[in-house]
Amino acid sequence: MTEESREDIAKRLAQELASRTEIFPRRGGQNFKSFGEFKRTMGAAGNRQAWHHIVGQTTSNLQRFGAEAIHNTGNLVRLEHGKGSIHQEITNFYNSIQPEITNSLNITVREWISIQSFEEQQDFGLRVIRAFGGIIEC
Repeated sequence: MTEESREDIAKRLAQELASRTEIFPRRGGQNFKSFGEFKRTMGAAGNRQAWHHIVGQTTSNLQRFGAEAIHNTGNLVRLEHGKGSIHQEITNFYNSIQPEITNSLNITVREWISIQSFEEQQDFGLRVIRAFGGIIEC
């Protein structure tokens, strides 16, 4: 985990979002009809690891973008998992209120990101992973 506080990371991410000039196209990969099918094919993430959806596997995202976009090798990465891990820190961040990012004192980062396009969610998700010290394999 990085030495920056969650609030510092939110400020840095808000600055990045404000200054970005482009949103990168969707990461390609192999599609799966379900997360279970993905795991049966790709296997377990590994010891103290978890598969992390860059664009979350929420009901609204599944309805908007389809299961094959969400459960796709271009949208899933391995992250350290467990108490105090990067996966837990990212989950905590998405569940927190960060006015610098959302421009609201009432909605969570997860609620805010849910109305963005797939590409915007993926761009943000990759930035969050990097901000918390994660490495994204290409």
